[in-house]
Amino acid sequence: MAKLIFKKRIVPDAGRVLAELSSVEEVDNRFYDPNTQKPDMARRLQWNFEYVDKPGMQIILWSSFSLSTFKGKKSKALTITETLLARELSEKEKEDLNDTSSLVGKRCYLTVKHEKTEDGQTYAKVIDFESATDEDEVPR
Repeated sequence: MAKLIFKKRIVPDAGRVLAELSSVEEVDNRFYDPNTQKPDMARRLQWNFEYVDKPGMQIILWSSFSLSTFKGKKSKALTITETLLARELSEKEKEDLNDTSSLVGKRCYLTVKHEKTEDGQTYAKVIDFESATDEDEVPR
């Protein structure tokens, strides 16, 4: 007989938090529309961060695979990568960086804001990224 499981939805705490990148995964884009979007939009990156001061509390971000700038605005993948590395990448580095495993374990500050949907659900939205200092990079 099948068993039912209750899974409590945990909304990440709001505010400025030190977070560590625990993994990056390639996942299906659930908002992909093959009628209006290019096939390369069918997949995206899922960035999994864990709060340093609250183990087990996670926040997930999604981005395209692009490390680019368009009309002066950086892609989310580029913003996250440069924040974790605490420096801007050169054009050559952007071309050569194709493996996210070197970013796992790095820390940065995320500014998280709570927003409500029309149906009353609260969700967490990252509104700012800030590089961590050398002291923040010390392993736990």
